[in-house]
This record gives sequence, structure tokens and C-alpha cells, in this order.
Amino acid sequence: MNSRIIPITLAVVSDEERERLISIVKDMPMARIQPDEAEDMGVLVYEPGPSADEDFPHIFHALESGQAEDVFLVGEAPDPDLLIRAMRHGIREFLKAPVTKEDFRAALMRTALRESLEGGGPRGRIISVLGSKAGLGTTTLAVNLACAINERTPGEAALLDLRQPVGEVPLFLDLQYEFTWGQLLDDISRLDSTYLRSAMAEHGSGLHVLPAPEARGGENGQEMFLILEHLRQAYANVVVDASPMEDDLLPKAVEQADIILLITDLAMPSLARTVKLMDTLRAEDPDTERRIRLVANRVTKNSGVDLDEAQKVLEMEFFGILPEDYSTALSSINQGIPWLSTAPKSQAAKEFRRVARELVPEDSRQGGGGFSLSGLFGKFGRKNEAVEHDGEARVSA
Repeated sequence: MNSRIIPITLAVVSDEERERLISIVKDMPMARIQPDEAEDMGVLVYEPGPSADEDFPHIFHALESGQAEDVFLVGEAPDPDLLIRAMRHGIREFLKAPVTKEDFRAALMRTALRESLEGGGPRGRIISVLGSKAGLGTTTLAVNLACAINERTPGEAALLDLRQPVGEVPLFLDLQYEFTWGQLLDDISRLDSTYLRSAMAEHGSGLHVLPAPEARGGENGQEMFLILEHLRQAYANVVVDASPMEDDLLPKAVEQADIILLITDLAMPSLARTVKLMDTLRAEDPDTERRIRLVANRVTKNSGVDLDEAQKVLEMEFFGILPEDYSTALSSINQGIPWLSTAPKSQAAKEFRRVARELVPEDSRQGGGGFSLSGLFGKFGRKNEAVEHDGEARVSA
């Protein structure tokens, strides 16, 4: 399949559904309707009719031969036996009719992701830095942690700025840049490892950075998923400066993270918010304890709540403890120079490097696992099931 423009072949019985799908595809720069006479079907969208049993062998042959890259089954109430049979032959997608643009686009994103990551080798890890609320120094930690990790794995560390409405990572690094992840989303059909690498800004330290666009919200989760997975393929370690969660909705950067650095200070409102946020994470993933690392920031001797009390409230020990050092932090930000460089011998700089050592072993690439398509489908409320298609149906549709 063309990695930039995905061909779509329609084998749909309903004229109304066919016209709807044509309209959806026409609005997508990453896809186009394939002519009936073309040998390459690309993605075959098939609505089973009375001839489904006869069509199946043709569909399976098209998948096995590579004539069809993927198959989407479309229907109102699919027969369970039909779906099981389809799944056994590698058909993954079922789209409930009438198909929405959002569902169709999400399915295409999964197809593109499977294609781009197929045989991709070891995967890097995503480390998402998340504040329990705004104003806790999340960007300071994300920037300096990324720099510390880059010291350990030069050229293999990336920093993704997902802060909204305005990302601040470039200010912390006095970084000039040309592209943001907003432009990647605007041209998502072009996204591959080469394009991604070319879009990254490089800091003087060698750290690669993907800045945030200004005031851009409501991003398609599947598209951000694709960017994160490509970053994971391109770099051994990806540090993400994540926006605080809103309405207990789990951001993609947290959902896909191998490690979640959860930041709090020792004030009771922050601790209470952290408890709530941890409960949300546990509800989404019962095994989330293995991913969370708590970090206490701006710790002072006379805060009113000491570290032991805070750990009892949170029912978890702190992984990192950063002391209050307002003057150094402000100087670092105003100069656009990482804390590790402005005050390399400070207690905070030592702690940044210690946390980096703990998080990044000698070989930080993962040999596999972590991300699974079945888990992704479940999170989006879709069935990990799919479809039937065939070359004959394509001609007769």
C-alpha cells in the first residue's frame, strides 16, 4: 500500500452507505477511492450480503496475496460466526453502519500504524511527565529529565511538548524551530520515520525536540497515537511534557506511556488532586502501579506536611524528591539554559541525573510487548473483529 495515500476499494451493497463512504474518503487527504479496474485494492470496505459465504474465499485470498492490504467489514448487526471466521483469517475491523467519519478515520489510522510499524524492531519507551494540577513545575522536570537522559543516550532521546494552550519547552531551551506536531497532524498521511526525524528541532546538547503549536485543541486521539508510536520507533526514550488531565480524560501521552512521572508538591490541595488522579489511572489500567513514579517538587523543610505524611496520604513512596530552589529555576528559565548546565552541582541537578539513571538502564530499547492492538481497540469501545471482502464483490458493488 502507498504509505502516504491509502487506496480504498468499496464493495458495499447499500447505495446510501456507498455514497456516504465516498463523501468521507473525499474529505480525507490521506485516502482516495480506488478505480474498479485497479489490481491493488488497498483497504477493501465490504458490506456482506446474501453472497457472503461465496465472497469469503476471494477475500481471504486477496489478503494472503497482498492484493488487499486490509479489510473493513461494514454492517448493522454482524453475524458472530461470520466475525469469528473473518478474525481467524486476519480481518481486524468492523465498522457499524451508518459509518461515521470519525470511526472510518480511526480505522485507517490503525491500518497505517500496522503498516508503518510492521517489522519495526525494538521499541523505545515513552516517559510522560504529568502534573496533578497546573503550576507544579512539570515543564522544568520534563526538560531537565530529557537533557539528563540525552547525556546517557546521545541522539536517542526526544522531548515532546504537549502542553496546551501554549507549550513552553522552546523557551526553557532557547530553541529555534520550524515545525510543530500540529503541522504533522495537518499532514498526517505523510508521517513516517524519515519525515518525523526531519521535523524535529535539535538543541545544542543533541536533544531532539518536537514543539507544541499555539492554542490547538480537540486533537484526534488516533492521530496523536500515531505520532507517539512513530517517536517510540525513532528514539530509545521519549519524554513527554503532558498537559494536566481535564475531566478525568486520559491523554494519549499518558495512556501509551511506559512510565508516568506524576508530579505533586506537599500542599494538601495538590496531594488531594494527586490521589484522585491516581484513582483515575487505576480505573483505566488496574496494573498502572507498575507505571507510576511519584515525584515531590519544591520540597522545603517547613512545608507543614512532611514527606512521610505525604507518602501515607498517597499510599506510595516518592521516586524522586526535588528541593525548592526558586532562584536557580528562574535563572535557568530566563536564560533558556537547562538547570543541568546553569547549576550542575546543585541538589536538583543531581536528582535529575539520578532519576534518569533509574529510568534508563544501559539498554533502554524494548524488544516488544507493551502496545497491543487488542488493548487499543478495547479502550476505544470497538470490537477487535472484522470483515469479509472479495474481488468479485468489488466489481459488482
